[in-house]
Amino acid sequence: MKSTANFAEHPIHPMLIPYPFAFLSGALGFRLAAVAGGSESLEQTADHLRVAGLASAVVAAIPGVVDYFTVVPAGAPRQKATIHALSNSGALVCFTAAALAARQQGENGRRRVLGLEALGTVLLSVGGWLGGSLSYHHHIGVVEGTSAEELRGSTTEAALESRNVGP
Repeated sequence: MKSTANFAEHPIHPMLIPYPFAFLSGALGFRLAAVAGGSESLEQTADHLRVAGLASAVVAAIPGVVDYFTVVPAGAPRQKATIHALSNSGALVCFTAAALAARQQGENGRRRVLGLEALGTVLLSVGGWLGGSLSYHHHIGVVEGTSAEELRGSTTEAALESRNVGP
């Protein structure tokens, strides 16, 4: 099922999701390093990564929502896509709540931030796993009729030409 939100037949949503995942999970990693080393600069980097992750997640979600409503069929794929969306949305809620909790002073605020970011990272991982399943098992965003041979080696150019797509 070819993605509706695509550029040169490449689905946009999978192109964008590495950014929020890297930024948000990186925020947790830097936060853990900050706690372990007592570094204010690592704490600040974690805060910046969280902001970048939340912003890039909104951008990545837009083509995902377009595809959800235009190409995901009813049944198991729709159910899996819904859980994928809810898991990723839950992760964003966790990271947003962590940003709010960061305003609290003291050890309770820090623990709350860490817990929320850890839960958010777990939810992102579940959402990513489900997203991969949508692509690899349900072929969401995959151009039908493209064989592995067409995508490999010297036949790639011929396959692209046969579909009137430039290299």
